[in-house]
Amino acid sequence: MSEPAGGPGEPEHPEALFSMPRKIQAWLDIEVALAHSQARLGMIPVYAAVEIARQGRLERLDQRALLDDMAATKAPIVSLVNFLAAACDGDAGGYVHWGATTQNVMQTGEVLLLREAHRDLLERLAGSLDALAGHAEQGATVVMAGRTQRRHALPITFGFKVAAWIDELLRHETRFREAEPRVFTLIFGGAVGGWHSFDGQGEALQRELAARLALGCFQVPSRAVYDHMVEYILLLGLLASTCAKIAQELFTLMSEEIGEVQEDLGEAVVGSSTMPQKVNPKLSVRVIALAARLRAQLGLALDAGQISHEGDAASSQMLYAAVDTACPLALEMITAFEELMWKLRIAPDAMRANLARSGGLVNAENLMMTLARGGLGRQRAHDLVHEAALAAGQSGRAFHEVLAGDTRVGAGLDDAGLDSALAPENYLGDCVRLAREQARRARRNAADLRRRAAGLN
Repeated sequence: MSEPAGGPGEPEHPEALFSMPRKIQAWLDIEVALAHSQARLGMIPVYAAVEIARQGRLERLDQRALLDDMAATKAPIVSLVNFLAAACDGDAGGYVHWGATTQNVMQTGEVLLLREAHRDLLERLAGSLDALAGHAEQGATVVMAGRTQRRHALPITFGFKVAAWIDELLRHETRFREAEPRVFTLIFGGAVGGWHSFDGQGEALQRELAARLALGCFQVPSRAVYDHMVEYILLLGLLASTCAKIAQELFTLMSEEIGEVQEDLGEAVVGSSTMPQKVNPKLSVRVIALAARLRAQLGLALDAGQISHEGDAASSQMLYAAVDTACPLALEMITAFEELMWKLRIAPDAMRANLARSGGLVNAENLMMTLARGGLGRQRAHDLVHEAALAAGQSGRAFHEVLAGDTRVGAGLDDAGLDSALAPENYLGDCVRLAREQARRARRNAADLRRRAAGLN
């Protein structure tokens, strides 16, 4: 069994990222950044911003009382603003949340937490790419059956299969990179997005606040804008589709009838309470299930984009529910996927045995092209090989035996030439090169992903 070196670190608890304490602290961070931004623009006194910043930590407030008040008012930001204002000395509390509205703070808070989740996602994706690079390198020359319609098609290598997975995952990485400037964006325009309460300084305030929070800006900060966050959830859904596809294929290849791969779960893992022999796949099925749950959030996210007029609470609640559910699921999924990639083991002997089951039929295209080049032409060679394949299947004779008895084959190929044409390792196209190229590409991009993730801190 071949295996890549290394492995994932200990997974965190992604559901905690969008917990209420984390949300409250994100809201406080925004209120503090808002106060500093407004003080710099002369909208509120500097001393007020300093005091708001001093008190703008969750541990400075009575969290239990705050949560009780939020439950009573059903207006979390109103409660938070009141508690923060009351905690400030002098008249500084009167400048908390100056000209802002609830959704300005709540939506920005979601973006900040989403960015944290995205950072963790990039790190896990980088780890997955490193593991896949190892499989592509080590499996570059491991021959197996390529399958279409779930039947043998042409010989490939396991590394080539992995190379296609790497290429697809890197397209997701490109999509995420291109979406980052759109997704991590501040929308801070007051009650409806027209900067009504900022005395002509609204645009300058949005730019200053965005810089402090390391976010981009939309030109029109309308509250009726969720497309950027909906886009991110759609991208997570696309990633989930790919991860599930890979996990599903591996799940199939783990069956005893195929047995070409397995999960290295350790001897303590038990598969069944009643069948002692069972050692069931765990990681692949977890990826499949988590990906399905994640994709189920896409409809809710798209519905959240149907905002009425200049904003409505129903759309906001749908959006936040979709984000709060999809992002932790995505982190769980990519963590399980990364672990699956590191713990995946291949069985080259089983791959070779399965490849031989067709008795050389998997190399029929190579034989056809060899005969075509030898003077038969493509169509006549195709018909000849097709007839031989049918005869082998109907008579139970070996494909090689049928071919060896055909004078048309013998006219162009001797026994050694026929053996060579039916040898899978002699017909791999560019599989080996592609596997090694994509392995190098995966490692380069994994390093870049880690740098980008570090830059999101």
